[in-house]
Amino acid sequence: MDVNNLTRVYNQNPTLQGQYTLQQYLDMFGGSSTGTTGTTAQTQTTTPTSNASQGIIGSNINQYQTGGGGGGDGYNPYQPNANVNTSYQPNYDYRQHIDYDPNLTATANQKQFDMNQNYYNKPAPSGIAKAINTGINMIPGIGTVKKGMEFVGNTLGKYMPVNQRGIFENELRGSGVFTDAIGRIAIGPDGKYNTPEGIMAGYNANQMTEKTFDKRTGNISKSLQNKTSLTEQQINDIVNEIATTGKYSGTLTDEDLGVNNLFSNLLNVNFAKYNFKNQKKKTQEIIDFQNKERERKKREKAEAEMKAREANTAARARAANPDVYARADALGFTDGRGGGFASKSTGTNEAFSNTTGRGRTGYNKGGLATMFKLKG
Repeated sequence: MDVNNLTRVYNQNPTLQGQYTLQQYLDMFGGSSTGTTGTTAQTQTTTPTSNASQGIIGSNINQYQTGGGGGGDGYNPYQPNANVNTSYQPNYDYRQHIDYDPNLTATANQKQFDMNQNYYNKPAPSGIAKAINTGINMIPGIGTVKKGMEFVGNTLGKYMPVNQRGIFENELRGSGVFTDAIGRIAIGPDGKYNTPEGIMAGYNANQMTEKTFDKRTGNISKSLQNKTSLTEQQINDIVNEIATTGKYSGTLTDEDLGVNNLFSNLLNVNFAKYNFKNQKKKTQEIIDFQNKERERKKREKAEAEMKAREANTAARARAANPDVYARADALGFTDGRGGGFASKSTGTNEAFSNTTGRGRTGYNKGGLATMFKLKG
């Protein structure tokens, strides 16, 4: 199957993007993204190393110029890359969920959401987008593939595990941190390496932990102590402030300390760690929310199916015994809208409220209902 067609369908379908990475989506059809192979998910990513005394920028950069540590595609994670995915897809349902005020009515909450349409509600497709979508559907072959893929995303997606990697990379994009097709942090089209967003370029985002940042911080800290007047305690205080607040309140710069990029590297690595932890936390909250939503929808579907079965049973009984049910309606045993004898409205117990615990009220001695006068 044409990889370009599959890629085009993926890029135009937010549902698929929310459930799979491009590579995962292509792998379903035995395809591969440009510049990677079908086994790229198993590629061992080489973590860039550096001599902390000279700063991070420029260290071992040559290994990426010809693909070393970069998947053999000549990709350089230290340079701006126009091909990275910069598209962020907000989870609008999650936003409404976390900002829902239980002290307000549902109507009042909806008014709050409507006042911030762009933040809480998915925008309607533009006229151009609708026209493009219609045009694609009319192209022989492509339209069929597109509809088929939408079916896969909307139907099978209900039964597949939540895509943690896809959600995490999406939330990173929302914070300005981009990744390439195999999950490496990459610098965006207008980005720079020595920034909170770019300082971890080359690392695989989903394989990183807090220890990844701590190791780099430790190396930089030792070099700063050797090259400047900063003490270990002073450096730890700076690191702890960023870990707590996400900010650095001091005024020190590389120039003040007489180093090239060393101090700014320290700050940016820890700014990146702060953001990494926040996005990891948000990712888990979204996953928990989506799992609960799946369970809620599953319960609601089961309840709707049960009510439909009950209504169907009642309808068949009415059709078989029209005179009996007409009399029951007249006596108030049902609501006259299709409910059976068990309820005023199928699925409830309004007509026969039970206060004794020994059977339904309204039935004679807990047995069968009768419309005949009892003797004795």
